[in-house]
Amino acid sequence: MISYCKHDEEFFGVFKLITGEEVLAKAVLSTEENCTETLAFLQEPVCIQVINQELGKGKMMRGMGFHKWMQLAEEDFYVVREKDILSVASMSKEVQYMYESFLYGETPEDERREKSIKERKSKIDETAGYVGKINEARSLFEKLYKN
Repeated sequence: MISYCKHDEEFFGVFKLITGEEVLAKAVLSTEENCTETLAFLQEPVCIQVINQELGKGKMMRGMGFHKWMQLAEEDFYVVREKDILSVASMSKEVQYMYESFLYGETPEDERREKSIKERKSKIDETAGYVGKINEARSLFEKLYKN
């Protein structure tokens, strides 16, 4: 059992798998009641891609990017068994920002716009700010100022 991580709490994690892959994802670790093995539930996992390019004159340019963990799958959610994981670490804030930026760039423009609009809209409360009807307020003010 992966005992050095909090279970049943969502976090941004970096997973080193026995295949040698480093997978970054929003994740939840969980252990079923009747099972001793921990399962990692990974949402929108990506792999790191290191890019090296020689610039000449002994200079080298190095960069990093992401690519989807499973290139041809349509799924956003995967389950990885504990025995397939070598190590787990939490993502730094900088890498988390780059990860979320990458995911944001992967979403089609229309879908991204709709999601943004839905997040900004607030539910209208019909009773918010409601004091009373105009005629009731008018008659109250007339009573107050006539006396």
